Amino acid sequence: MVEKFTNILVPYDDSQNARRALKKAIAFASLVGATITLVHVISYHKAIAKIIQPYKGKLITHVKHFMNNAKKQALRDGIILDQKILYGSPSEEIIKLTNKKKFDLMIMGKRGTTKITGPSLGSVSNAMVQNSKVPVMIVV
Repeated sequence: MVEKFTNILVPYDDSQNARRALKKAIAFASLVGATITLVHVISYHKAIAKIIQPYKGKLITHVKHFMNNAKKQALRDGIILDQKILYGSPSEEIIKLTNKKKFDLMIMGKRGTTKITGPSLGSVSNAMVQNSKVPVMIVV
């Protein structure tokens, strides 16, 4: 029996790798008739809450801007794209989301916005590969 893919999760931070992953997700969703849920997790820890608070509004505006651009990109290809903005540890929040909702596949870039380069996976990508109950496609 062939597995159906109807709901794809794309962790998204607007990095070059995330944009490549979104393009692959849109192409795949077009082929199989799936919808995409785009998720961005704003790193939020109680220890730095007071530092972040003055910038929270600008940060949310920035995130909504690049998420809306991604949504427009998907709509041009006829793909329905839902958006979620979460707060906390990116790895933990994405795993919680996959445990709470029914996703068939996760498509993500090999690393996010950090400046570290090399052949290895980023910390969030690695955590998803190690801990997700949903199949993970890593786009390089």
